[in-house]
Amino acid sequence: MSFETLRLQTSNAIARIELHRPEKRNAMDALMASELADALDELEGDPAIRVVSIRGAGGNFCSGGDLAPGGKDSPGASDHARERARSRPASPTAITLDIMNRVYGRAIRTLHRFPKPVVAIVEGVAAGAGANLALACDLVYASTTARFCEIFARRGIALDCGGSWLLPRLIGLQKAKELAFFADWISAERAREIGLVNDVHPEAELSSAVDEKLALLAARPPIALAQIKQSMHRAMSVSMDQALEIEALAQSACTATEDCAEGMRAFMEKREPVFEGR
Repeated sequence: MSFETLRLQTSNAIARIELHRPEKRNAMDALMASELADALDELEGDPAIRVVSIRGAGGNFCSGGDLAPGGKDSPGASDHARERARSRPASPTAITLDIMNRVYGRAIRTLHRFPKPVVAIVEGVAAGAGANLALACDLVYASTTARFCEIFARRGIALDCGGSWLLPRLIGLQKAKELAFFADWISAERAREIGLVNDVHPEAELSSAVDEKLALLAARPPIALAQIKQSMHRAMSVSMDQALEIEALAQSACTATEDCAEGMRAFMEKREPVFEGR
């Protein structure tokens, strides 16, 4: 697939998605949201891909939802672009329930349900919908330049793109309310302290540090990682008894795989396993 607001590269079982609207600090319009969901759908069905990263172009992750008039589906945009996005608000007052749920909501739901590990690489600004896009990923690594903000209250609007669900689960209800009510900018270091970010690296070292993590994830057994991810997500809203049942089902599925047999052989032979995803 070709995309207008994204760049997609794949190699060595890793897919790298770049949000590519640098002139807008990668603000997410309806086309970008639609294309992100499409890209993830495509990658989910590709057995050669085991891990995905999401990064912004031009030194910023994503400045939030694009509320400005015009854009990819303005009158000058291609028919293809308008068809892909379907609709987009021309102004803040034009944001409708349908657009938020069908377009932006689809992107976040697809990301949340995506069975493979997704890593956010955050530099510069991650605000509003952009911050929540990063937080919807499985792991978040940031540069020392990164800044996060749940900026919605400054614009007179409510949380979106999963913020109301993600924040309390990541940092607790009281701290989530503080970030949302005051809409303050926080540094990458502060984000790590409160549990929004896994690790922070100097800008010059971020790419190499995350590449090591991506390579390690790509070498892990993909079926087991998918089961682990799914069981943890489901366990957030069930009882301990139900979580144990989910774990048993996941474990049963994994023990029937060739990867499990390879893992056990490698343990006995005192070598690193080579997982084939079968």
